[in-house]
Amino acid sequence: MFAVLALLVGVVLGAIFEPSVPLVLQPYLPIAVVAALDAVFGGIRAKLDGIFDDKQFVVSFVSNVLVAG
Repeated sequence: MFAVLALLVGVVLGAIFEPSVPLVLQPYLPIAVVAALDAVFGGIRAKLDGIFDDKQFVVSFVSNVLVAG
């Protein structure tokens, strides 16, 4: 429930503030999004398998996005 609420708040804030990505970073944005989605789906799979670890998820998420960028 908390994740859905956070997603809705993020969408509303994004619609209100309309953030822009600098032109220099725009080619890397799709790669970073795919890396973030990879970490999220990996976390979902680990949760379904009963082996989810929140610390490992955060480290995986951040490292995937940083390496992709």
